Amino acid sequence: MAKSNTPSEAELILLQVLWEHPDVTVHEVHERSSAGRELAYTTVLTQLQRMHKKGLVSRSKSGKQHLYRAAIERNSVEDKLLQRLANGIFGGSSIRLAISALGRDKPSPEELDDLQRWLDEQKKQS
Repeated sequence: MAKSNTPSEAELILLQVLWEHPDVTVHEVHERSSAGRELAYTTVLTQLQRMHKKGLVSRSKSGKQHLYRAAIERNSVEDKLLQRLANGIFGGSSIRLAISALGRDKPSPEELDDLQRWLDEQKKQS
């Protein structure tokens, strides 16, 4: 990230759209981010402009419109937020964080298989 800013909750909503749909207009970001919420077009525009100044998004010109794209990787943001959560609540333990998160959900058989593969791989590397 340009200024090592952690995105706010509002910025994360817009980044989710941009990670899934790169190179979209403000109108498209507005449509995809405001589903189920009252979010004004001008609010999305202002937020994207601020995010551009912070280095969170990039933009290019296409005719008369700007196209926006996330300028930071999803994994980078996830890592930073997870580490902050682990440090703040779980004493720095990402394992405690994971166990807590897993205990709140009913995983599908496929998710359990993925988790088992991950555990098996971790045991091999130890």
